[in-house]
Amino acid sequence: MSTGRARGKHIPRGLGTAGTPEGDGIGASDRMSADPSPIPGGRVHLQNPPTIRQRTPVPDSPPEIKDINAHGVMPEDHTARERADFMRGPNAVHPITPTYDAPAADPVPVPVRIVQDRSPAVLRTAAPHSITLQASTGEPVRVAGRDFDRVRVLLLNESTSSDIRFATDVRDLTNGGGALLPWPTNSYLALHTQDELFAISADSGTPKISIVQEFEQSW
Repeated sequence: MSTGRARGKHIPRGLGTAGTPEGDGIGASDRMSADPSPIPGGRVHLQNPPTIRQRTPVPDSPPEIKDINAHGVMPEDHTARERADFMRGPNAVHPITPTYDAPAADPVPVPVRIVQDRSPAVLRTAAPHSITLQASTGEPVRVAGRDFDRVRVLLLNESTSSDIRFATDVRDLTNGGGALLPWPTNSYLALHTQDELFAISADSGTPKISIVQEFEQSW
């Protein structure tokens, strides 16, 4: 029922009963009662007109909304407030306890067999240098030492007139022995060896020989 602001505002206040809290609040007194007057020799006084108690108008509360956030519950079963009180309790503080899902199960390990290893990284380096050899009457010179990391040795005769003889043993170079590296050669001779190499001039000249040693190491 809709009401205006003046509803319940102008309601006559009763006379009340003298000697009671309600009567004292509105000024009721035995001395103002009707005939006979309680005061000796007094006359009946005119009573004050009833006062009008001013009240603050309070409109009617709107009806509960039962069709919002019901989540499948019939609206006529309870109100939203009743539902909240039912779930958390009226006028009480209930901390929310978080709930977590169960941890996922660990995957079952699958055995793996390596049938072929990955090829390791390889570092290849080169060490170029040159040496002047002695004449055939001198001593052989070692141009390359023994090295297990070496892949090959490249030899080039830089002379324009003298040949060179080389071998893996010094004794093989006596009396013109060993292999020949002629001077007209204009390209390197590649030898895949990890052993020592000695060289000497094949005649009275002192030729220069260029050596390039190539190495290969796992990285």
